[in-house]
Amino acid sequence: MEEFSMEQSDFDIQKEEDRNKNTKMPRIIQVGALYSLAVILMVFVSTRLQTALGFNLGGALSEVLLIMLPPLLFLILFKFDVKKVLRINKTGFMNFFLTFWIMFFSIPVVGLFNILNMLLVKLLFGTVEITQYPVGSDAKGFLVSILVIGASAGICEELLFRGVIQRGLERLGAVKSILITAFLFGLIHFDFQRLFGTFLLGALIGFLVYRSNSLLVGMFAHFTNNSIAVAALFLSMKMTEYAEKMGISNVSEMNTSGAADVFGELQKLPAPQLLAVIIFYLFMFVFMAVVFGVLLYAFIKNTAKDVGKINEDKSKIKAVDFISFVPGILIVILIYVYNGLSMSGSAAAESMTEFFKAIGIG
Repeated sequence: MEEFSMEQSDFDIQKEEDRNKNTKMPRIIQVGALYSLAVILMVFVSTRLQTALGFNLGGALSEVLLIMLPPLLFLILFKFDVKKVLRINKTGFMNFFLTFWIMFFSIPVVGLFNILNMLLVKLLFGTVEITQYPVGSDAKGFLVSILVIGASAGICEELLFRGVIQRGLERLGAVKSILITAFLFGLIHFDFQRLFGTFLLGALIGFLVYRSNSLLVGMFAHFTNNSIAVAALFLSMKMTEYAEKMGISNVSEMNTSGAADVFGELQKLPAPQLLAVIIFYLFMFVFMAVVFGVLLYAFIKNTAKDVGKINEDKSKIKAVDFISFVPGILIVILIYVYNGLSMSGSAAAESMTEFFKAIGIG
């Protein structure tokens, strides 16, 4: 009986793989158009929504209407198998458990990439300007921030990027689809000071989705990462309030400007203290990186039977298929150039400001 059950299981798995192979997937030119549309909508519409309705409501509506709705309508109108394309598949509790801790212990790795990114920006432009999302000051505001920054972004952005764009790019192969999607994901955040870290985060989530064959894992990973960031900001704000009540001054200024001046502050430390700080953070980084690697290995082992077959077919890919990405990427580059000129104090930034106003940006 056990042998028969195993044969039947293998037969079912083969049938599932055959169905996946025959499932129509989005084409590269189609997902490129969706990406460019998302960039255009975020630049021209999202800013207006957030200005009119506030960050929370405007941000949530932007995620749902501008990021999630277009790819969903695309899949439905062009009669794709939505469940198959998006990988809406059940997955085990252990995958979610491992995903949570993978995202937690990935923080120092992503953080290192962001530090290197900021060092490069400081070398190029002479300054670093860090912006933080507004987080509620009480329990209700905290929960709203979790819903907007954690849940809405996690669900909507994953549906577009790992659900549709990565699927369309899988014709290039699994690795290329994950990395290109991660790069596009990093670009659309419009923050070149954290591009390295956002790219790494996108690549990690893309890998988790590919290995588990479930977009739900990607959504949970994205939610976990953003929620940890919100919780850290909230706790930092509460600690600042407590410190000020205790009579410790200038704490709020340190929190708002300290991230931008961290390199300068480190340079002011005496050599022994600087060495101690470096050793402490190096030890913490190595410890968390090792745990991160162990957890990722456990996830790979646990998803050995979950990895779905992809429709890799490079023979039908033409250079013209990628032209639909160009409008979105050009807009992002234009905004990055403007941000760089502004940070360096260039007079050209004022001319670009007038240009942006003329075309309806900002």
